[in-house]
Amino acid sequence: MNKINLHVIGSNSFVNFLSELKLNYNIIFDSNLATNIKTDFVRIVFVQDLKLIERNKYLYENIPTIFLLKDKDYFKKNQISLLQFHVSLVLPIEFLSFIEIINIIITKYNFFKKSKIVFNGYEIDSNQRIIIKNSVKTKLTEKELELILTLNNSNGLNKSFLLKKIWNRSSDLDSHAFETHLHRLRKKINKSFKDNKFIVEKNSQYYLSM
Repeated sequence: MNKINLHVIGSNSFVNFLSELKLNYNIIFDSNLATNIKTDFVRIVFVQDLKLIERNKYLYENIPTIFLLKDKDYFKKNQISLLQFHVSLVLPIEFLSFIEIINIIITKYNFFKKSKIVFNGYEIDSNQRIIIKNSVKTKLTEKELELILTLNNSNGLNKSFLLKKIWNRSSDLDSHAFETHLHRLRKKINKSFKDNKFIVEKNSQYYLSM
């Protein structure tokens, strides 16, 4: 089994404790948030200042992270923007449960990576059906997501093909579903990202703009 890579921020004593246990971990330590960290690490952050975490959340938002807080009241009064592979815990923690949590967020993160699609400055989480650009997010419907992913894997597709693949319609006479979804999707993307050329049509072929 490959070693799990841990990046511990804020507690050198915790690093020493893990090292003494001789578990299957590669461990590095930082006293503060670091800007240069590989995404195949699990981050363990001993939280001293939640506002500092929030201001620098871009440093960890795509990294599986466990936030360790000192008390419940502190957590209730403050919030951290969590992703599906982020966890907040209140100290003290039960160590065996902690190890299990590490394994769980690694599994979630690996699932996230498989569901993540990047193109033209956009990022799509197909699991949550969210499209993101420049930290702006908007939700997609199932058909909108399927339309984007179908076009992303092509060099241009005509309406008949898209009707058959996505809506299981066999004729342009049934094109209302396609045209309605396309209009709504273009409107949504333009409203959220100021992009009025997200999907373009040329010679009866539809493309994602480059």
